[in-house]
Amino acid sequence: MSDTLRVALVGAGGIGKTHLGAWKSVPDAKVVAIVDADRGRAQEAAAAISGPAFEDVGEMLKSVRPDAVDTCTPPSAHRAPAEAALAAGCHVICEKPLAQSPGEARAIVAAAESSGKLLMTAFCHRFHPPVAKLKELIAAGELGDVRMFRNRFAGPFSGVENTWFSMPTVSGGGCLMDTSVHSVDLFRFLVGEVTRAQGAMTTVLPALAGRAEDTAAMLLTAESGAVGTIEASWALQAGVNVVEVYGTRGVAFIHYWDGFQSRYKTEAMAGFEPLPEEGDRFVGELTHFANAALGRAELAVTGRDGLRAVEIVHEAYASAR
Repeated sequence: MSDTLRVALVGAGGIGKTHLGAWKSVPDAKVVAIVDADRGRAQEAAAAISGPAFEDVGEMLKSVRPDAVDTCTPPSAHRAPAEAALAAGCHVICEKPLAQSPGEARAIVAAAESSGKLLMTAFCHRFHPPVAKLKELIAAGELGDVRMFRNRFAGPFSGVENTWFSMPTVSGGGCLMDTSVHSVDLFRFLVGEVTRAQGAMTTVLPALAGRAEDTAAMLLTAESGAVGTIEASWALQAGVNVVEVYGTRGVAFIHYWDGFQSRYKTEAMAGFEPLPEEGDRFVGELTHFANAALGRAELAVTGRDGLRAVEIVHEAYASAR
């Protein structure tokens, strides 16, 4: 492999466009091809990189031979391109959730382990600057033993009934699989492995009745005995979107999109200190993936992390039903 990672982007929709923009800021990486089932959308994205557009992943792999594939398709369309890329000797980063079901996710992980190539689940929140700093504080013991976690990601999703997000055969579920799969990973990242997941869910939007949950909560228990609550909604007003971590010696609050400063305080501090906010989490995750693929770093978030998140959300679904 050269000193530049040659990346093919599969899926040029909403999150694909976000990744395409972020790749421009990643050192020693270049998007060299675009794949999308919508040829017009593929051509539009390809024009931005002055590269070729494809409708078929297999054709792209034979023609371009990239070093890595960034999979940004809907969840039900993750397995086929990921497995094809791994079989062709490419490293893979795959958007969340890793798949729409635990079985599909296990198949992708097995394919990666058989290929010997890297498989990263795109849990961008691990690379959000205040989250990364909080992880360092927890690892250093600054907050003592972390015993409680709370996260709320909620706000109106206008028109969700007309998108694949609310189609369980494509997405794997409703708001729990969409937003709370991130929340579950944050709990595992900051607190520890989950031993029990319980869920409760409801549907507020009439258009989604009998189809998918749009408002839900989860209760998690960690191996350490720590507990966590997760709240999600596509229907209710946004309010405060926050990750809260409570330890025996300190607390931290990470805010999203609500205008409040992310901050932390330990028992040794007179008052709260800000957590760093500068930096793009998508650029951070793609930079990490590129460095791992180029052999410069050990992969910090894997396909197995993606699998566990899907398994835990499905455990919550089983509990709720």
